Amino acid sequence: MSQSLSLLKVLNPQAGWYRGDFHAHTNYSDGVHTPVQLVEVARAEGLDFITITDHNTIDAFSKFGEEPTLLIIPGLEVTLKEGHFNVFGMEGWLDWMEPIFTGQNTPELTGIYGTTTALMRRTSSQGLLNSINHPLLPWEPPLEWRDGATDLRYLDCLEIWNDPSWPDNVQANPKAVALWTDWLNAGYRITAIGGSDYHQPVPEPGQDKPPERLGLPSTYVYAERLSGAAILEGLRRRRAYVSMGARVTFQAQADHTTHEIGADLGELSGAIDFKATVTDCPSSARAQIVKNGHVIFEVPVEGGQASLRYSADAMTTHSDWYRLHVADQDGQMLAMTNPIFVGPRRRSDSHTYGDYAGAASGKQP
Repeated sequence: MSQSLSLLKVLNPQAGWYRGDFHAHTNYSDGVHTPVQLVEVARAEGLDFITITDHNTIDAFSKFGEEPTLLIIPGLEVTLKEGHFNVFGMEGWLDWMEPIFTGQNTPELTGIYGTTTALMRRTSSQGLLNSINHPLLPWEPPLEWRDGATDLRYLDCLEIWNDPSWPDNVQANPKAVALWTDWLNAGYRITAIGGSDYHQPVPEPGQDKPPERLGLPSTYVYAERLSGAAILEGLRRRRAYVSMGARVTFQAQADHTTHEIGADLGELSGAIDFKATVTDCPSSARAQIVKNGHVIFEVPVEGGQASLRYSADAMTTHSDWYRLHVADQDGQMLAMTNPIFVGPRRRSDSHTYGDYAGAASGKQP
């Protein structure tokens, strides 16, 4: 693997919000760009980082120069008949890859990693992050996640917003948000991310759809520095939001302390003051503070921006979560933060993906 893909390589020592894309392909699977060309597209889009997630191969990892000006995080889209999931953070060949890299697009899992849970358990034990992609996108061969036995305790992230150029995602993406909401209400603190699923800049002949665009959606991650390790640590801490162009802030103040996106305030009582901002919003919209899946406060976004303030009372025995949601007039997401948690952590006795399949039947904020 190229030394430029080392997770410890620092491109910017400053802490801040970094913009990237966690789902992109090169010509080493079914993308059209070489790895170097893909980096040039990312640079032109103003991204700070991209994750290469080719289908069942890491061959692209050795094709970068030693001194890139863009952070490249190594990843892999494990592509199975049960669905697709990304693994982030590998720095070379690992034992579980052998039965996957068979030359087939949807190989059968076999051996000691013969189920998605066994495979995710192994990647998790190696410090890697697992993220199910486009979980409710119908297609053949399957794009939605079909393995109801998958254990959510080995899942780190969920791609709640996938390639908006794909027509079926008009319904599938809000359903993914609904699924994630149900997991949050059950006590799972799985990080929401977005992915453009970028393959090529223009549709294939016969495809009636808009062009794909790398970085649409983007995921902003707060990291202590711009490095692969720091970005992935930001994901672990849920310090991230997904955006179709808008920039947002979301904070909670309690006991004279300001808490950012992803924070866990723990068990406390008394007033919590939430504040949020929206800027650079690309269309008319509404900005909402959502508590436990329900909108509790809303303001219009005018002239591309908005400011929100909301106060709530916390009780030491009550578990709540809050997030900021920006939606256009048709209800499509323009930005969504990961939650701020308050109170004791919820615990669930239901641990499999199939236990929550019904959450996708309706839309939730």
